[in-house]
Amino acid sequence: MASGRTISASFLTEPEGRVIRLCQSISTAIGEAITGAEPRRDFVKQYGKISNTRDAGTGVGAGKLQRDALCTRGRQGKAPFSNRNLRWHPLVVAAEKPSFAKEIERIEILGAGNAQTFNFVLKDARGRQRKFPADKVYSMPERFVALPKHWLPHIEALRHWSDAMWTQNSCVIAAQESCHWWDAVETYAVLGIAIAVEFYGADFDELRAKVGRVPTNYRGGNISQIRVREVWRVWKSPRSNISKSTTCSR
Repeated sequence: MASGRTISASFLTEPEGRVIRLCQSISTAIGEAITGAEPRRDFVKQYGKISNTRDAGTGVGAGKLQRDALCTRGRQGKAPFSNRNLRWHPLVVAAEKPSFAKEIERIEILGAGNAQTFNFVLKDARGRQRKFPADKVYSMPERFVALPKHWLPHIEALRHWSDAMWTQNSCVIAAQESCHWWDAVETYAVLGIAIAVEFYGADFDELRAKVGRVPTNYRGGNISQIRVREVWRVWKSPRSNISKSTTCSR
C-alpha cells in the first residue's frame, strides 16, 4: 500500500506559500498572548511550528496545529490519496461531481513497469488542453475532480500496482475533506485560540484582539485581501458569535 509522504509534499505555489506565512503570523500572535516564556515556548514546540510543506512536515519538525487545521488526514492504501495534503489542493476525487470543481477530461498512465505515473488531462478556462503528471498536480490552475468514469479504463492495470507505485502517485484528496483556503485559515485561528485558552490559560479577549489585528499587519503578499477580511468577519462580532464561525458550525 502507499505508505510514504504525499508526492510533491515539499512544493508550494506562491499563493499557497503566502497562506502558510499568514498562518505563521497567526501563530506568532497567539504565542505572544500566552503569559510566561516557558509556556510560550511549549506552545510553539507542541502546536505552533510552521512547515513550508503540503503535509505540515514530519517528525519533530511537524506542526500539529498546521496539520490539523490546514491538512487532510493521513491515508494509506491501494489508492491515489495523498498521505496528508493541503485542504485546498486542486485535484479531488468523488463519486459524483461536486459543484466547486470542474471535471478532468481523462487520466493517462505514462511510463512502464514500476515507473508508471498518472497524467491528468484537463481543459483550462480558455478551453486549452493541458496535462499534469502526478507530481505537478499541485500546480493546476483551479479545482478539478476525477470521477469513477475516469478511473474505470485503468482498473485492471491498477490491480497489479505495487506499494511503491501507489506512493509515487499519491496526488489527490477526497472531496469531502476539501475546503477553501480561507476556511482552513479560519480553522487554524479558532483551534489555535482554543488551545491557548484551554491549555495555557491565555485570555480569550486579548487573543481575539491580537488575532484580529493580523490582517492589518500582515506583510506576506497579496492573497486576495477580500478573502482575508472574510476570514476575520467573526472576530468583529460579540464573543458568543465565535460559535458561528465556519469551524464551529461543522
